[in-house]
Amino acid sequence: MRKKALVGVSILLVLSVLLLIIRLTDNSSYALPDNITNGENYDQEQDTQDPQIEVKTKEEAKKESDYIDLVSLETTDGVVDLRGSEFSIPQNLLDDLNNTINSYTAGSSFIVVSLNDGMSFGYNIDQAYASGSTIKVSYALYIYKLIDAKKASLDDKIAYEAKFYNKGTGIVKNSAYGTEYSVKDLLYYMIHESDNSAYLMLLNKYGWDGFNQMLDDLGATELHLGNISRWGKLSCRSSAIIWQEIYRFGKEEGAGAELFDLVLNAKYNYFKEILPDVPSASKSGFTETVVHDTGIIMDEQNPYIVIILSNTNGSMNSAYNHVKNMFSKIAPIMQAYNEYLGK
Repeated sequence: MRKKALVGVSILLVLSVLLLIIRLTDNSSYALPDNITNGENYDQEQDTQDPQIEVKTKEEAKKESDYIDLVSLETTDGVVDLRGSEFSIPQNLLDDLNNTINSYTAGSSFIVVSLNDGMSFGYNIDQAYASGSTIKVSYALYIYKLIDAKKASLDDKIAYEAKFYNKGTGIVKNSAYGTEYSVKDLLYYMIHESDNSAYLMLLNKYGWDGFNQMLDDLGATELHLGNISRWGKLSCRSSAIIWQEIYRFGKEEGAGAELFDLVLNAKYNYFKEILPDVPSASKSGFTETVVHDTGIIMDEQNPYIVIILSNTNGSMNSAYNHVKNMFSKIAPIMQAYNEYLGK
């Protein structure tokens, strides 16, 4: 009897230790992505955890000649604030811009950053908004960096399931359950069509731990994802930080260039409605509460980031028109800046 009791106690102790190990290793606060299939282009250690990438931290990036320090940019809320240049916005253009801001009572923010020299001007650039579909371009940056690091493949397949259905924008939602899509196709749909289901499928596979770490390394304080929010929040500053990285990454052959080609040809681009003859990279976003456009105007003399964020106050149409009106006031200022530089 004593031997049986000892054996029973031993078994209970072993089971307790095993349960403790499982509890310590279980990251239950995050939904882990689907396992990444092993292949010749994969790091074998990434099978059961979020893939991680090495991104230059803001401190490392500061040493590079084309880096603009948007993390430390000081601004004054409530006024159009210009930094990094002796240039002054012509009074008539500044009045037009201020009148447009003041006429839209639902609230908006913007930032403009010259990618050649870092001159910037903006308004309430740290005010946070629901991100809408603009989160998709940040997540696309993360996936393309995984691809560049050979920790993901454009050829991987993901099956469409009922849990990925979203009634918003996109075409994947109309597919039969079980339909398989390549990562490349899902990235295209996510950016070009602003496809919500494609985004959710990619998010389920690649998770958000690595994505959030990328944001931290870049110095972006918004856009983080988790169990509570699959869409995140953003400010003009954080969005501009992401777009600067997309621009820098886009100069590289391969994954970076492919991402930049995608955003240059996005279907929903409000900037093109004002400057149809100037190429622009864009990722817009809209919900019942916000309308945004974010991206880069590829002016051949002086490319510049533009981020325009707005609340709707119940009227998406008014917010959409406001975003376009804001950009129609910003574009002449950048033209005046080029003239100031003698370009």
